[in-house]
Amino acid sequence: MDPTLERIIEKMKEQHILDKELIEFLHLPRGTFSNWKRNLGKSYYEHIVEIADKLNVSCDYLLRGRETNRQLSSNEEILLEKYRQLSPEMQNVINTGIKLI
Repeated sequence: MDPTLERIIEKMKEQHILDKELIEFLHLPRGTFSNWKRNLGKSYYEHIVEIADKLNVSCDYLLRGRETNRQLSSNEEILLEKYRQLSPEMQNVINTGIKLI
């Protein structure tokens, strides 16, 4: 089975969402989910944004299996802003120091 569909099914199980509920939410014909499970189509890719919204996960999670667009903490935002204000030379000094950690 396609890894993206596996993650969709996993999240549906965790949230007690039935196949029928997801299909109705997407306004798709009955039997669509069964077809996906039997590898008779991958139209779920066309609906990945809506599916992610319904399952309260990111598209990155469904497609890649990991979150890549997480929110920065306020401390991380401050560090990033300060880093961006540095000259390229100072950024290189910081990068070199970080590599040593």
